[in-house]
Amino acid sequence: MGDQQAVEELWDDWDDADFDDQDGEQLPCTLNYAFVCVCLPALNGALNAFVWPAYTLHFDQQGWSLVTAGLAVTIGFILRMTTQQMQLYTGYWLIVPLNVIHLAFAVIGMLYPTTEWAVCAQIVAVQGIDPTCAVEGIAFDTFGQSEIQARQASSTVLSVFTIAVALS
Repeated sequence: MGDQQAVEELWDDWDDADFDDQDGEQLPCTLNYAFVCVCLPALNGALNAFVWPAYTLHFDQQGWSLVTAGLAVTIGFILRMTTQQMQLYTGYWLIVPLNVIHLAFAVIGMLYPTTEWAVCAQIVAVQGIDPTCAVEGIAFDTFGQSEIQARQASSTVLSVFTIAVALS
């Protein structure tokens, strides 16, 4: 019986701990919040996830070399290192023109799914111009007036991104 009480007291102490709402601060439910913390990470997660499930099967079905598929992914990840450094150096505003390029290559790949260069370009762009870091930074900066709100925004962005990837 004594162990049961000790466990209940520990549970009550843990339950009383205020992990996400210190000093009554919460993220405001505004259009800005909906766009920055929900729409951007949802679109980013969905775009990043749709390429992976079957791109190697698509290459195989089209009779293209899987080496080319691997090369496209490798070039994309090398490009990602460059674009993320450019974003850090120039600021998050750079993600807007990069996302226009990103979207253009995604559309080209979807319009020409039987053309190897278009599919490879799409894979390079999707991997290379990934805005995940910028989206997290935008959320942190947008709600950065308070450390608590900034953490809540970053947590929301990560959660929405993860759900979007899982659902794609």
